[in-house]
Amino acid sequence: MQQQSNVAMQLSVHLEKERLEEEPSLTQLRQYAQQLWQLQWTLTHNQYADNVNEHESLAAIYSDPPHDLSARINRIVDLTSAGNPKPASTDRIREEIDSSSLKNSIDASIAELTKQHHQHAIWPKRLVLSALPAILGLLALYHFGSYRQLRKKNTALLSEYQLVSSKLERLSQRDPLTDTANRKAITRFLSEFQRNNKNDGEFIALAIIDLDHFQQINDALGYFAGDAVLKEVAARIQRQLRSEDRLGRTDGDHFAIVLCGLVAPRTAEAIIQRIQDAVTQPVIYKKNAIDISCTVGVSVQEVSGLDLAELFKLSDQALLQAKNNRRGSVFLLSDQAQEALTRQRQIITAINDNHPEDLFDLAYQPIVLLQNNTIAGCECLLRWLPATPSNLQADEIVPILEMYGGIQKVGKWIIQHALRQLQQWQSDFPDLKLVFSINVSALQLESDDFPQMIIDAASEYHIEPSCISLELTETTAIKHMENGRRQLALLRNYGFGVSLDDFGTGYSSLRYLKSMPVSTIKIDQTFVNEMLTDNRDSAIVESTIQIANALGLQVVAEGIDNAEQATRLKDSGCHFGQGYYFSRPLSPTDFATAISAQR
Repeated sequence: MQQQSNVAMQLSVHLEKERLEEEPSLTQLRQYAQQLWQLQWTLTHNQYADNVNEHESLAAIYSDPPHDLSARINRIVDLTSAGNPKPASTDRIREEIDSSSLKNSIDASIAELTKQHHQHAIWPKRLVLSALPAILGLLALYHFGSYRQLRKKNTALLSEYQLVSSKLERLSQRDPLTDTANRKAITRFLSEFQRNNKNDGEFIALAIIDLDHFQQINDALGYFAGDAVLKEVAARIQRQLRSEDRLGRTDGDHFAIVLCGLVAPRTAEAIIQRIQDAVTQPVIYKKNAIDISCTVGVSVQEVSGLDLAELFKLSDQALLQAKNNRRGSVFLLSDQAQEALTRQRQIITAINDNHPEDLFDLAYQPIVLLQNNTIAGCECLLRWLPATPSNLQADEIVPILEMYGGIQKVGKWIIQHALRQLQQWQSDFPDLKLVFSINVSALQLESDDFPQMIIDAASEYHIEPSCISLELTETTAIKHMENGRRQLALLRNYGFGVSLDDFGTGYSSLRYLKSMPVSTIKIDQTFVNEMLTDNRDSAIVESTIQIANALGLQVVAEGIDNAEQATRLKDSGCHFGQGYYFSRPLSPTDFATAISAQR
């Protein structure tokens, strides 16, 4: 019994330790109860100890925690006495066990352990429940403080984001070099203006300024000089503008100006002229005076009918027209000019959608030998077919084709159509050698396959190259001198003639005459018309003829209207003449009749 007491005391101490350290589990409680059961059984019923090891069923009952003691005692007695003499009376054993403190001690131990289990299980919960308000309060304070810090941080980040966004927006709308608006900003300004203004009788203008020969500044003085010029030009333009106007640099050396609130289209021209005068003043860069010139194209529309896409397109076309007229000029696209451009676009659309022979025909103006006034050749002139609706003059056709990109298509057709006609007349008049003068566009000279195209056409129609003279204006020859000289020299080597038209109208004719591979020069009709009444024109004509003869070139005088002019030119040494005195441009049938009449 002393051993039982010691075990019980150790168990009690162990339980107290467990209570202080951690909450005992229900499994541990059952293990403690099992230990008490086994201890009580061994001490009280030592006579059955051997049977516990011999019978598996008895060992299982002995080892399991106690539940129903009465049923368990009956089973132990039956198992230990089965087939063996009972070590004692069954009744006595049952009575001994029942009267012992075994059942009470085990039940009490289980009850005590269960009570302690519940107490220790409830105690942490009570502690948590009592501390819960404080914990929630601390959590609330923590989250409130965190929220304030987070909100403050978010406010700072939002401010920084707005600042960065504002800077990015400004950069996307400004030209970094001149600090003026870029194309995007100009377009946005015009869009907003279009939405907010519908005033009848008010006009808006878009001007495109192109700095002439700006690349030469970069090449000669460097890009820093070029940047300095751009900034100075922007500053000069800005000083001439009103508060409601806008300035932007759209591309390289191009500036765009929006003029608002104009009372009339011509008002824009006066403002642009003032701006051009300011821009063209020399720019001083590192003690170097840089001369500046600019070409300006202006388009004006009424505010109530503003079309932004059309406004930009017409401004570009106005700039192109200004460049074609003269560098340094201003071209204002008036209502009449806009109507003309609209008509031109309709014409070029018709050209692109149709074959040239459905729209055009060739007329042939005779070129006569002044010695006997016989037909020696002709100039092939492009004409609209009578059924083609157009108010354009014949001399406007080629510039339109060059402007809208139809010159290559039509130019090739002119050459093939003319050579086919020449082949027919050579067959009809085999003893007559005619020279066809065919006009060549500047853009045709820029094409690398142009010489081969003419060579192939002459071979196809069995035409001798000497029967073809390619005619180009003096201005075209000078403007495209480098590439044109190479192309024309190649054709001259094949035997084709090259005629320089409108000679005398260029500002540097004599300088380039010796370097261009020409065989004929044509004196412009502006000199021929007044040569009998103006001594200066007469001197120009006679000196031109002398220079051409000295260089071994043939001379054709254009615009001969009377016999006196023809006689004077022949006496001065001119070889050929062309003009209404001899004949107007003729149809193929009339030209053939004229040839037959002189035979």
